Amino acid sequence: MQYHFQLEGQSLIATLRGELDLHTSPRFKEELTRLFETHSNVTHLIMDVKGLSFVDSSGLGVILGRYRELQERGGRLFFVQANPQIKRILQMSGFQKISEFANSTSDVLERI
Repeated sequence: MQYHFQLEGQSLIATLRGELDLHTSPRFKEELTRLFETHSNVTHLIMDVKGLSFVDSSGLGVILGRYRELQERGGRLFFVQANPQIKRILQMSGFQKISEFANSTSDVLERI
């Protein structure tokens, strides 16, 4: 999996490509944790999942862990450009209740 992070004010934008699974989740989690620790002002996580082709339970666990941290900070979790397959997995996992889906990162940044 490939990913890129960008800070935009109080938002961390994570752009993901490939598969977020048992093999790639630990490194992704480590990097997210490091960024959350070094940037304590981050309150929102915007995940651009347009290039994500697969996510398993370990990947969902990483995202859920960051959601909990965002909650403690008073922030929110957003998924951007989710293809139908990824959106379905996220919705079946209950993420539609704790996050928001959007068409673009710029839309989310304008709202928050």
